[in-house]
Amino acid sequence: MNLSQILLEKASKQELGHFYIVETSAPENEAHQKLLSFVHEFIRDYYQKIEGHKQSLTHLMDHPDVFVLGNVGTAEEEKNDKFFKVEEAEGLARFFEFKPVQGQRKFAVITEGHRITTTVANKWLKLLEEPYGNSTIFLLNPRRGQLLPTIHSRAIHLRLPSQANSLDFSQWNEMLSDLKNMTLSQYLENYSRSVPELPFWINELIRWESEQIDKPAPKQALRSFLKEFQEMETFHQPTATKWTLFYSYLQNNVLPRLG
Repeated sequence: MNLSQILLEKASKQELGHFYIVETSAPENEAHQKLLSFVHEFIRDYYQKIEGHKQSLTHLMDHPDVFVLGNVGTAEEEKNDKFFKVEEAEGLARFFEFKPVQGQRKFAVITEGHRITTTVANKWLKLLEEPYGNSTIFLLNPRRGQLLPTIHSRAIHLRLPSQANSLDFSQWNEMLSDLKNMTLSQYLENYSRSVPELPFWINELIRWESEQIDKPAPKQALRSFLKEFQEMETFHQPTATKWTLFYSYLQNNVLPRLG
C-alpha cells in the first residue's frame, strides 16, 4: 500500500488530516513536479473514488473546491522566489470560509514552503489550528528547507519515497523484528548499507505510524523526531548521526508498542 492509498483509506473512514507538509527525497530540480503530481493524483482519486465524481480532474485549478497558491509549472518555468503576499494569505483563509461547491471536502495546495514569511504564517494560524468543516491543506516543500516553527508544529509530515528504491512493507516488518535483539553497531552495519538514503526508511516509519491507533504521545514523538531529522539534513550532519537518531526513535517509540 503506497502513501496515496493510505490517505485514501483514511479519507474513506473520515480520518483524513487537516494539514500535511509533503516532501520528497528526489533532487530539487525534480521535486516540485513530483510533489505536485502526488497531490494532484490524490485529490483526483479522492473525488472519484471517495465522493464518486464522474469527471476527471485534469488540472488542480479546474475544480471549484480546490485552491492552489504558488507556482504550478515545470522547474524550468518556475523562477519566482518572491515571498507570498499578505493578500494571498488572506485569500487562502477566505476560501475555506465557504462550503464546498461540488463535493464534501475542500482542498488547498501551497506549492512552495520556502515562500512563506512569518507575517503570512501568522495569518494562517487560526486556519491551521481550527479547520473550517471538511478541509485539507497540502503544503509542498520541494527544497526541503527548514519551515517556520509555527507551521512545522501544526502539520502531519509526509515524505514521498524514491520510485526506484521504495521499500517493500515486509522489509520494514522484518527490520523491526530483527531490531529487538540488535545493538546500535549491529543495526548500523546491517541497515545503513542496505538502502543508500535514510529518507526511504523514514517513509516506511511514516507509513507504519499512519496505520497505528491515533494517540497524542506517539504523534508528538514523531513530530519531534522529524523536526530533529530535518534540522540534521539542513545542516548536513553525518549520515551515521542521522541513523543513530532513527535507531533511538525506533527503540524508544516503536518497539515498545510491538510488545
